[in-house]
Amino acid sequence: MQRTYEFELWRGERQWIIASFDLPEAITQGEDVQDACESAADVLREVSRDAMMRGMSLPSPTFENEPRNGGIRVIVSVEIGLDEVAKVSATEAARLLGVSRSRVTAMIASRHLDGWREGRNTWVTCASIEARLADAPTPGRPRKEEMA
Repeated sequence: MQRTYEFELWRGERQWIIASFDLPEAITQGEDVQDACESAADVLREVSRDAMMRGMSLPSPTFENEPRNGGIRVIVSVEIGLDEVAKVSATEAARLLGVSRSRVTAMIASRHLDGWREGRNTWVTCASIEARLADAPTPGRPRKEEMA
């Protein structure tokens, strides 16, 4: 699936900044114009994938917007799909995390893991599993802070 949006590119104090007119979360920066444009493609790809995983739709793109920060308009277009996302089944994710499959489903619903359903299959991104393992939450309830 192809996604094409218009971005504004302008020079910041130290780097080039590029932001989508239609996707407030799609803002990034780069050392030079090429780096900023490549970063914009990456962020557009990730925002689009996230929406696909959650079954949400992105707003329709608008074009010929007036720059808000004195920059120039740049068109960013990416090909996206969930096929190239590193993923494992919910059962495999449960094994890797040492929890039940139903707990994995609950963690996806609460956004502790990134995942999606495809037909009867539930997939979990490897990146979210790695992040969860790195965070290493301990079992049980958090201790109450002592009042001073």
